[in-house]
Amino acid sequence: MRDDPRLLVVDDEEAICEACRRVFSRQGFQVEKTNDAALGLSLASERDFSAVLLDIKMPNLDGIQFLEKLRAKKPGLPVILMTGYPSIPNAVSALRLGASEYVTKPFTPEEICRAVHKCVGQTAAREEDAAEAWCPAPDGACFLGDSWAAPGKDGTVRAGVMLPRAQAATVKAIRLPGIGEVVYQGLPLAALTLADGSEVVVPAAVSGVVLSVNESLEAGAAAMATDPCGSGWIATISPTRFEDETKKCSRRRVILLNTDAVSAQAQSEKLASLGCQVRTVTRREDLSPALANPDYQVLVMDAAGFGEGGPAVVGQIHAAAPSMRVVLVAASERELESAYRAQRIFYYAVEPFADNEIADILTAAFRPQAGAARPADRRYTPPGPLCTVLITNCNGNKVLLAVAPGLLRREAGLGAALRHKLLDRLFPIETVSGDADLDPYHILKMAASCDRLVVLVAKEMNRLPGSLVRDTKSEFISISGDDAGKVTFQVVQPGPAGGVDELPPETIDALAEHLIADLAAY
Repeated sequence: MRDDPRLLVVDDEEAICEACRRVFSRQGFQVEKTNDAALGLSLASERDFSAVLLDIKMPNLDGIQFLEKLRAKKPGLPVILMTGYPSIPNAVSALRLGASEYVTKPFTPEEICRAVHKCVGQTAAREEDAAEAWCPAPDGACFLGDSWAAPGKDGTVRAGVMLPRAQAATVKAIRLPGIGEVVYQGLPLAALTLADGSEVVVPAAVSGVVLSVNESLEAGAAAMATDPCGSGWIATISPTRFEDETKKCSRRRVILLNTDAVSAQAQSEKLASLGCQVRTVTRREDLSPALANPDYQVLVMDAAGFGEGGPAVVGQIHAAAPSMRVVLVAASERELESAYRAQRIFYYAVEPFADNEIADILTAAFRPQAGAARPADRRYTPPGPLCTVLITNCNGNKVLLAVAPGLLRREAGLGAALRHKLLDRLFPIETVSGDADLDPYHILKMAASCDRLVVLVAKEMNRLPGSLVRDTKSEFISISGDDAGKVTFQVVQPGPAGGVDELPPETIDALAEHLIADLAAY
């Protein structure tokens, strides 16, 4: 792919143009947009673009006519059609004229991103030179639990996981995501098989399209223990909701207090390699301003430069920042250990940088404290399977969620999580118990009764359990008719027993969040 990829967006809806600009500008594309089809045709014919995003239904000149005229001058230019009115004749005409791909409105950032990367060849290019070309941006990594995501200067994101050292050392096999797959925040990115046969599922810290994977991990995963945020990366992702999703993540910001500049430099580099943003303090007079910043909740203190006055310094730290978690880095001598522990330090570590124990200490230090338990829901919940959920979203649209028979229960698992989250967010909802008929006739009948229909099914897709695929093209379930364009299928990879309620609680919670986001977006 060219070094300065350029996209042209042609759509009479300014909201669509601006949404595409926001998604792809973040990924390093230069994006031009126009609401005028004639002007768009002129731009596409005369200028050099990597691809064109083209609406089918436009006044004066529709997308099919546009494509026919463009092919006379630019027969090889990738064109991705965007339509809210999918139809067989349009699809046939588009393919005959050489359309590279089409997406149906309303599309998600992941769907349009996947189509563009597929057409312009960025996936292949990234896969070939990702290891050599990728360079981290100064922003540093963000963490979703133990999973991390680090932005690169080219707009992509490296993703991985920070495992406990003992666990990382026993990884025997890894299942990597597929190139071009869409991954979602909190849902599976990869799976690790440990020496005892158990499996650890790694959730994605951010959503996006997988551009490349670290195939070297298949030969040996030692780097996941020794350099988890560096050479132990799992995948490079083209992020689609980075700004919004990083608000749900945390930063590992650390104050490093060390009076020796040389060892402070080495320790700072190590902390940075573990995904931390480090503020180094080598002079005591600079400590107070650092403690005044509430973004820093962990302080690593090298005791070597403080002698017998070290415990008093810890006391001063807690006086200025009572919630600060102090990690004490000590030499092998333990004369002052009791005095330090009396000052409520978080961890007393003997030379933790030497054996990488510091990685486990940081994971513990940044693990959020358990929140208050959710109050019992006193609203009456009839038992049994959940059939449909109808909501009126913030756009005033009635969106119906239809559930495959037996997939969800009202009072437990994903069904209960969906209901609780919708009610907590004050969505007007109507639920129906029982089993829905999901044959084409009944799906179209339900679609005719609402503004949008989302059908939730579980299906074997050879993905990790809990993986989610949004299908607007009837790739998994064939459907056609006047209201077919109102139907979206959300397909979940079930657990080993064939259901979704057996999935880990954090996966169920993430699935509920993504389903609600889909319902609310229309």
